[in-house]
Amino acid sequence: MNFFGTNFYIGADSGGTKFEMIIVSESGRIIKKFKFKGIHYSVSGPVSYCDHITDYIFTALKKTGFDINNCKGLCIGLAGAREDSDRKKLQNLFRKKTGIKNTLITTDALTALYGAFEGRNGIILISGTGSVLYGYYDNKIHRVGGWGRIIGDEGSGYWIGRKALNIAVKEYDSFKITKKESELAELLRLKFGITRLNLNDRIFKNNFEIQKVTPLVLELAAKKSGVCMNIISEAVSDLMYHINSYLKIAEPKNVIQISLIGSLVENENILSRNLKKEIMKLKKVKLVEKKHSPAYGAFLLISGGKKFLKNIKIEKN
Repeated sequence: MNFFGTNFYIGADSGGTKFEMIIVSESGRIIKKFKFKGIHYSVSGPVSYCDHITDYIFTALKKTGFDINNCKGLCIGLAGAREDSDRKKLQNLFRKKTGIKNTLITTDALTALYGAFEGRNGIILISGTGSVLYGYYDNKIHRVGGWGRIIGDEGSGYWIGRKALNIAVKEYDSFKITKKESELAELLRLKFGITRLNLNDRIFKNNFEIQKVTPLVLELAAKKSGVCMNIISEAVSDLMYHINSYLKIAEPKNVIQISLIGSLVENENILSRNLKKEIMKLKKVKLVEKKHSPAYGAFLLISGGKKFLKNIKIEKN
């Protein structure tokens, strides 16, 4: 089917692992969904990021027969662009590059928050490659965490992978004593070809994606591996710290809904199960499924949610 001449919106969720994009009709119907490789904004910078994402957009439109001139609005929820000045610079770049005047670049958390609760009170706890909590209550948005993979992002895929590799190198150091390869070291070798002889090259020279180690940790933790169970336990504790900190900051008078977003906490695994058990112990929150995806939240913001953006107050940490 050719959509040439049809008006549409573009909503997108841009993370470090993947870029999810949807083409939505004016009535709110999702026409097409696309997934592309994620681009790390913090690594690529604004110009390169804009170039890559614009290529994705035009590739998607070419495949479906849409005309960019019929795009009524573009919104991207972007991970990594923490400063408002960065997002404004990107907005200008995208407007020039795509020709879409109604362009909004905001945080991935804000599009996820709006998509999850359609502008109503609620909390989203995101844990994928990185981690962050955003809560909306009494027209105020508070953030907990989201300080980046080097000094923060506790309980995220990157954090778990880094913890596992830290344990692995300690096991490598003690190999001459134990003469035994641990389960973790064995899986790293079998899955990724990582050994004590090539780890530095793989990690630092070949740009190995550390979060890819996380599924191994989840697998071993499910099999009762002590070190991996400890990593998962610490991750759950850190994610619960996000929630408890927010409740102390916002002081909601009534029970507030919370939704989990991100591959690590949305998919069924030992971490998500244990996290949900801990959340259900809290009296002030109710665990619910999100109403819409972050990409659809981006569509909702650009098509009619700008009033929400004007009315909210985003509190600084």
